[in-house]
Amino acid sequence: MTSTTTETPARFASTARLSVPRAVVWFVIAYVAVTILGAALSFAIGAVIHNPDTADLTLNRAYIMAERFYPLINLVVWTVCARFYFRPRSRGGTETARVAPDRRLALRLSTFWICLALPVDFVGFVVIKNPLSLTPDQFYVGQFPWIYLIYLAVFAGPLCAVAVRRGGNPTGRQR
Repeated sequence: MTSTTTETPARFASTARLSVPRAVVWFVIAYVAVTILGAALSFAIGAVIHNPDTADLTLNRAYIMAERFYPLINLVVWTVCARFYFRPRSRGGTETARVAPDRRLALRLSTFWICLALPVDFVGFVVIKNPLSLTPDQFYVGQFPWIYLIYLAVFAGPLCAVAVRRGGNPTGRQR
């Protein structure tokens, strides 16, 4: 007698399990990288145009010129870090089986990373006073639209990594 339910073979079982420790490690790496690259770009532009320092970071000409590139920098860095997240790990000298990430896993990683980025940005750039800190108004209104494009890039990074890995087809299905 045949069963009317179809069972999914183990090799086709859902691989959409998020490794939280691995996701946090790659989040920290990406976050530090984009922060350093963004600051370096701003300082480099300032050095090239001989820009005088201003008390308000958002009024600094070098910062204003650099912030247009921040979404692109973020998209590249978050995509690359997502690619590394999806790479197989070696355990005890042997490489684990390659897990083909799917759109669901990419969405989970995207959601996890954006849920981390929002409060980390608020604490790191608004709450904790440092040379790069801003008021909430400066951060969320003064940087419009760039800050929201950056958040979109953080979210899109894992999706782009999966799309690039699958040759532009994020679902992995035949066309």
